Amino acid sequence: MIFSHHEGVKITSIAASVPPTVIDVMSEMDNPDPKYIKNFMKNTGIKEKRKSGFDQTAADFSFTAAKQIMDAGYYTPDEVGVLINLTQTPDYRTPSSAMVLQKRLGLTKDCLVFDVNLGCSGFVYGVSLAASLLQTSTAKKAVVTIGDTLARGRMFTRRVLSSNTGLLFGDASAAVLLEKEEGKSFDAAMMSDGTLHKVLSFPYGGWKHPISFKSPPGDDIAVFNFTINEVPRIIEDYLAATGTQIGDYDDLVLHQANMMILRTIAKRVGMPMDKVPVCLDRFGNTSGCSVPLAIVDKYGKDAEEKTVRFLTSSFGVGLSWGVAGFEIDTKAILPMQDGYDTYDDGYPDPDPEIADEYGNLKDPESL
Repeated sequence: MIFSHHEGVKITSIAASVPPTVIDVMSEMDNPDPKYIKNFMKNTGIKEKRKSGFDQTAADFSFTAAKQIMDAGYYTPDEVGVLINLTQTPDYRTPSSAMVLQKRLGLTKDCLVFDVNLGCSGFVYGVSLAASLLQTSTAKKAVVTIGDTLARGRMFTRRVLSSNTGLLFGDASAAVLLEKEEGKSFDAAMMSDGTLHKVLSFPYGGWKHPISFKSPPGDDIAVFNFTINEVPRIIEDYLAATGTQIGDYDDLVLHQANMMILRTIAKRVGMPMDKVPVCLDRFGNTSGCSVPLAIVDKYGKDAEEKTVRFLTSSFGVGLSWGVAGFEIDTKAILPMQDGYDTYDDGYPDPDPEIADEYGNLKDPESL
C-alpha cells in the first residue's frame, strides 16, 4: 500500500447535498417476484434513493455543498488555493467541472483547479491528494468536491439494467474543506489494481466506444470477493502502520456499497455494526461521496459539540481502494442539504420532447 502522513493539515468541515426527489426502489423494479424483492432488500439494504432531474448535474449538488461550507464561515473565496472535483459524471467532456465550480464559487485565479475521474474510492483519494498539495505548495486551504448522478439517465443512451446494478445507485455530492494548521495531521493509505478494470466498467459514451445503447454487466461476484478480502486487509495494514486499534475510533465509515458488504467488512475487522454508520437504505449507493454523506447523515444534525475520530474506507471502480483516519468537530459537520441549485451555461439542448424528465429517450429505437 502507499501510505501518506499529512503533517500540518486537517479536515476542517464536511457538507453534503442530495436531490429533493425521493425514489422508492421497488417502483423501479422490473421483476415483481416477491422473493426477488425480498432478497434484494436483504442483501443491499436499499429501500429509497435520491434521483436528480434532467436539469441538474453532480456539479450542481457539489456547488450546494461547497457553498454551504463557505456560508458557514469556514472559508472565503480568496483563501482557497486548491479545488479538486472527483466525479464520473462531469458536466462536459471538456473543460472539467471543477473549472465551472471555480467560477460559481467565485474562487480567485490563484488556485489549482482540476477534475479526477474516480468513483467509489474518491473520498480517500481526494482528501489525500488535496492534503499533499497543501503540504507542498503555498496554498492554505483546499476544497474537495465529490459527486455523481449515476441514477439519472442520459439522453441518447438506452439504459439497460444488469441484474440489479442499476437499482443500487443514488445521486448525491459532498464537499470537504482541508486547511493547514500546525499540530494537526491525518494519515491515508491507498492501493489500486488496473488488471480488474473490467469488473466495474461503463465503457460506452467515451472516445473509444462513442456510440452505444447499453452498458454491459460487471462482475458482481468478483467485486464482492475483492471487497471483503482487500478492504479488511488494508484496514489492518493501516492500523499496524499508525499504531492504532479498531477500538480507538468512534466510527468505521465505509463506502455504502450494500449491507452485505458492510456487515462482512465490519465483522472481519472487529467493529460492531452500531459503530458503522449506514445511509444507503435511504440514499442508495452514492459512489465516491458515500463516505462523507454517511458522516453528514449521522452527525449533521447533532446538537452536541464533540470531537469524533473516524476511520474511513472507500473502495470500488478501478479497482481502487483506500483508508483514511482523521478527527473533526461535530459542529463542522453541516446539516444535509436538499440541492435546488442549477447552472445556466447558455448552451442550447436538443428538443426535450425526445426525452423524459430524467434524460432517457422516449423512443430509443428512433436513433
